[in-house]
Amino acid sequence: MSDRTGGAADVLPMVHPFGLRVRGDIDRASRPLLARALAWAVRMSKADIHLDLSELTFIDAAGLQLVVRTAAGLPPPRALVLMNAPATVLELLTLLSWQLDPERRLRPEGGAADPQGPDPAPAPPR
Repeated sequence: MSDRTGGAADVLPMVHPFGLRVRGDIDRASRPLLARALAWAVRMSKADIHLDLSELTFIDAAGLQLVVRTAAGLPPPRALVLMNAPATVLELLTLLSWQLDPERRLRPEGGAADPQGPDPAPAPPR
C-alpha cells in the first residue's frame, strides 16, 4: 500500500481512525496511487474514511476531483472525513461547491453531490 511514485507522494493506511495518510505531492504521476488507495479504503471498511492531509504539500485539480468523487460515491451514512486539510484545499473545495461539516465530513454545499463542481458560467451573448 505504501507505493513510492517518483519520490513525490506516499499514501499510507491508518488503523484508528480508519483511513489514509497522504504525504507529498498528488499530481499526474501520483494520482493513480491515490486512486488505488481510496478504492482499497472503500472496499476494506463500511465505516467513514479518514483522509489525513497534514503532510500534503500539493494536490492538483484532478486529484481533488478524485477525492470529491470518492466522497460522492460513498453510500449514506458513510463519509470521507478530511483531517488537517491545508487552507488551499479548503478554498478549492469551496470553489467546487463542497465543504466540511462540523465533524470534518466532506459534503456538497446545499446537498447537491456533483463531483465535477458547479456548472460553468454561461457564454456571454454575442
